[in-house]
Amino acid sequence: MLGVTRIFKIGLRVAEWATPHVQSWHRERNLTRSEAQRHLAAGNWREAEEHFQIGLEEKHHSTADSLELMLGLAEAQRRQSKLEDAERTACSAVAIAVKAENETMHALALDALANVQLDQYRFADAEQTAREVIRLETARTKPDHARLASCSRKLALALERSERPGEAIEALRKALSHTEKAYGEEHAETAGHLHELGLLHRRHGDHDSAQLYLRRALGIHRALGIKGEAGGASPQATETLYHLAASLEESGNLDGAAAEFERMLVLRERQVGANPQETSAAQVRLAALQLRTGRISSARELLIQAMPALERRGGPLLAQALETLASAEERSGRGEQARLYREKAMIAAALCARE
Repeated sequence: MLGVTRIFKIGLRVAEWATPHVQSWHRERNLTRSEAQRHLAAGNWREAEEHFQIGLEEKHHSTADSLELMLGLAEAQRRQSKLEDAERTACSAVAIAVKAENETMHALALDALANVQLDQYRFADAEQTAREVIRLETARTKPDHARLASCSRKLALALERSERPGEAIEALRKALSHTEKAYGEEHAETAGHLHELGLLHRRHGDHDSAQLYLRRALGIHRALGIKGEAGGASPQATETLYHLAASLEESGNLDGAAAEFERMLVLRERQVGANPQETSAAQVRLAALQLRTGRISSARELLIQAMPALERRGGPLLAQALETLASAEERSGRGEQARLYREKAMIAAALCARE
C-alpha cells in the first residue's frame, strides 16, 4: 500500500500537471464568450452567432451561463432576420429558465421573445409576452425599473400597432415613470422616452401634448449640453427639434414651426457626421413654410442651397423641392425659371413612380 506521504506527493504532481490545462480550458471558454459579446456589441451579427453557438456546444455550463449564451444567440439571429431561429432559441431559453425557477432569466428570455414577436408583426403575442414580463418583474421585492421601462415600451408599440393608441400612450407613460426611477429625471434615457411620447401624441393628432413632451425632452438635451455632454447639439436633440417643428406646423403655428426648423438647422451645422438627408428634409420643409409666410427670397435661397445634395439622391424630396422652388420663382416674377423647375419636378416625380 502507498503511504500517506506518497499519496500526497502524487496528488501534488497531478495538481501541478492539471492546473495549466484547467486554466487554459477556462481561458478558451471565456475567450469564446467575450468574443461573442464583443461581436454582438459591434453589430457583427454573423460572427456573434457563430461564437454563441460554439459557446453553447461546450459542456459543463451553469444554467445561468447557458441562458446568457442563448439570449445572445437569439439576439444575433434576430438582427439577421433569422426570426424562426431566434424564436426557437428564445423559447428554449424560456423553458430552461422556468425549469430552473430562475425568475430573472425567465423575464430576460421573455423580453427577448417579445423582440422577435414584434419583428414578426405578431402584435397580440408580443403584447401578451410583454405583459408577462411586467407581471414577473413587478412581483419581485426589488423590481428592475430599467427592464420595466423597456418592456412597457414594447407593450406600447404592440398596442399602437394593434390600433389601440389610448392604451399605447398609457403604457408609454408608465415606461417614462420607470425610466425616471431607474435613471433620474434629467437623464438622456428619460429624454428618449419623452421624445417617444411626443411622437405618439403627434401621430394621433394631440399636438398640445406632443409639444409638451418634446419640449421637456429638449430641456434635458440642453441641460446635458451645458454639462459638457453635447446634449444640446446631439442627433437626438435635433431629431426632437424636427418633430417639435413639424407638430407646430401641423397645428397651424407656422411662425413657431419656422423658428424651430431654423434652430434645428443651426444645430446640425455643428454636428459631425450629421445625416445629410435629414438636413435636406428640414431645409425643404422650412422653405415651404417661409414661402407660405411670405419670406420668398429666404425660401429660394434655402432651396438652392439644398439642391446639390437633393439632386445626387433624387427621390420624392427632390420633386417636392423643385416644385417649391418653382412656386418661389413664380411669386418672384421669374415665370420662365418657374416653368423650367416645374418641368424638372415632373421628371423627378415620374422617375420616383417607376422605382
